Amino acid sequence: MSNLSSNKLDIINSPLVEDENKAKQILYITLLVTLISVAGIALPYPVLAPLFSEGESALTQFMNLPSEILLGVVLGIYPLGIILGSSVIGAISDNYGRKKLLSITLFGSAIGYSLTAIAAINENYLLFAISRLLTGLCEGNIAIARAIAADLHPVIDKTRSFSLVSSMGYGGYLLGPLAGGYLIFYGIDSVFWAAAIACLICAFLSHTLLPNALNKKDDNAETGSSLTLLKQPDLRRFFVLYLFLTMGVNLYYEYYPLHLVRQYDYVPVDISWATVFLTACMICTSIFINPHIQKRLSHASAGILGIILYGLSLAVLPWLTNISYLITFALMGAGIAIYNGFLPSYLSHCYENRPQGKLMGMLVTIFCLGNLFAALIGGILSMFDVSWALLLGSAMSFLAGLIFYHGHYVKNIWPQSSNE
Repeated sequence: MSNLSSNKLDIINSPLVEDENKAKQILYITLLVTLISVAGIALPYPVLAPLFSEGESALTQFMNLPSEILLGVVLGIYPLGIILGSSVIGAISDNYGRKKLLSITLFGSAIGYSLTAIAAINENYLLFAISRLLTGLCEGNIAIARAIAADLHPVIDKTRSFSLVSSMGYGGYLLGPLAGGYLIFYGIDSVFWAAAIACLICAFLSHTLLPNALNKKDDNAETGSSLTLLKQPDLRRFFVLYLFLTMGVNLYYEYYPLHLVRQYDYVPVDISWATVFLTACMICTSIFINPHIQKRLSHASAGILGIILYGLSLAVLPWLTNISYLITFALMGAGIAIYNGFLPSYLSHCYENRPQGKLMGMLVTIFCLGNLFAALIGGILSMFDVSWALLLGSAMSFLAGLIFYHGHYVKNIWPQSSNE
């Protein structure tokens, strides 16, 4: 780019990315850690909806509350933890180093999953919910992975790095639910023990394989959590659109398993394979299609394309009554992969002079806040009809697209780079 900031020039000249091979080594290790870590996060996905839908376990009975509400709390309290954690994890990594924080938070996640397994064995709903909260506190470390990807630019193009990090996340969402769907036959606690082991492996890989150069403090690091960025009106506007978008996506993520249970009588293994198909479409789009889109569209246009593709496909999903729903899964997967590849890169380019850990931490915080709202609102709507939650998700996504279009093309709110 023609107007690199002094901060980026410092990063380019640092030992961290002094040559392309070194940068690739860092990126590959980060991708591996992301894959295994997200697989651990996604292990419980196909398990919780059928468990609370049946309502037979003592784990699903607490204070005589409806099982839909209990499911909404379990789904929502985890991202609440990530909100609290990610709002500071990214910013702390700017000050104290990416490698150190990544290793510590991965180890913390392993402890949280172990406590969740113990709660499942004892069928203690309160401990189960608290353990999910504690696990979430440590899981905001995806902000560190994105910050590392941003730091490697321009030796490795950040749009390409973000797409690869996203594809590994999708791979985790492919492997995790598939494993969870089969591990449930050995007991629900086995799912969380497996997640704990996955996080321990990631902590070991991060500590031993990532270079110590990643512990270097960013000279331009800022104090305060990621949420202090919202004092800027332009970033606050981006916060609003990304919140609506993530609410739309998480209403789908959290409640399509329940939709499949009610519409098709799916069991955990069936949900796992549907999730495998969805995430396979995301991975293929991130790796093979996004590079072609980047050659033809700006980051803003590509982001809007992804949002529209996702929103339209989700709007159709509730009306399908047979296996044709997989068509919408494929299109939604492609849409999610497209906007996930370009919107973070768009924001990073627009604010390239800001500490990237703090910036990416803000995105993760917003995503999880949207997850929390989606879980709570969707839990209420699904008491009447889970299709309402899916249709609301489509509407929220379109609203996010309109705000982005207005802010970028009409008002020129966000600082523009040569990529736009």
